[in-house]
Amino acid sequence: MFEFRNVVAKLRVSFRAIAILLFTGIFLATGCKTSDDAAAAATQMSATAKSLSDYYTALNTILANTEQLYILNEQLLSKPYTAENRQLLKSNEAELAKRIALAADFSTLASEFAKLTGSTAAADVSASAIKLQTEVDGLAAVKASTNEQNLLKSALQLFVKAIQEHKEREAARAISDFSQGLTALFIKEGEVWNSVETVYSQIAENLAVYLVDKEAIDNSSLLKVALDPFGLTPSAAAPELKAKLAPLAKQQITARKTALDDSYIKATDAMTKSLQEMSKRIQAVAEDKPMAFRMPPITVANVEKWASQVESY
Repeated sequence: MFEFRNVVAKLRVSFRAIAILLFTGIFLATGCKTSDDAAAAATQMSATAKSLSDYYTALNTILANTEQLYILNEQLLSKPYTAENRQLLKSNEAELAKRIALAADFSTLASEFAKLTGSTAAADVSASAIKLQTEVDGLAAVKASTNEQNLLKSALQLFVKAIQEHKEREAARAISDFSQGLTALFIKEGEVWNSVETVYSQIAENLAVYLVDKEAIDNSSLLKVALDPFGLTPSAAAPELKAKLAPLAKQQITARKTALDDSYIKATDAMTKSLQEMSKRIQAVAEDKPMAFRMPPITVANVEKWASQVESY
């Protein structure tokens, strides 16, 4: 979990850069001939970017809940929640909030891409390129530290140079390289995101079991399966009944913890597959090939389902 802040800072370049690659590069690589395909790809990427924003929003919720768990740990189990850890968690949340906004802005820009592809005014394209170039300049100080990040940076530099020299084919190649690098980076950093979710679910499980042992919960809800068919509602269980239900409550905690971890893994896999699929589609459009799909990757729905579940905790 403590690696999370560094990863957030390193990845901020990714989402701004991909916006640059898509919105300007696809237009130059495809022109009016495939403007419909380019617009379709942008619309699909908009949906994928929204899922990416929702994915990170869910992670932000997990971080906020983790902070509350740390506070409970300190109060109930005398496990110190140090000032250093408090500051680290706050810094991580702040950095994650920036990424959420960045992905959301990317989604908005992608949804407006059709206007650019339909424009015949060179000035419109030039103005968009200048605006995006300014954003690139603001990212110049970000240093890459992994092969994937170096690939992203090299692809971005190649793209900017190709745009300046009006070399559409080179720009398309840079788009392809960048898309592959972005996907590889997301996959490689899966362990970091996994550590955030794992810490949360593990602490939550430990505290829940502790509260069961201390008879601090109302486990009468376990009786609903027997009472619901008859329209009856369980009341707070008596101490003797609580003790008998405690093993079942712990089994439920373990099962739900496993389900939480599994749903996160499935959502991350779905996000990865969505990025991979969009990378392929963007590459096809950049190579002036027809778009075979008119809907976002189906895996996006799995990400949205997980994000909604997290927000309901």
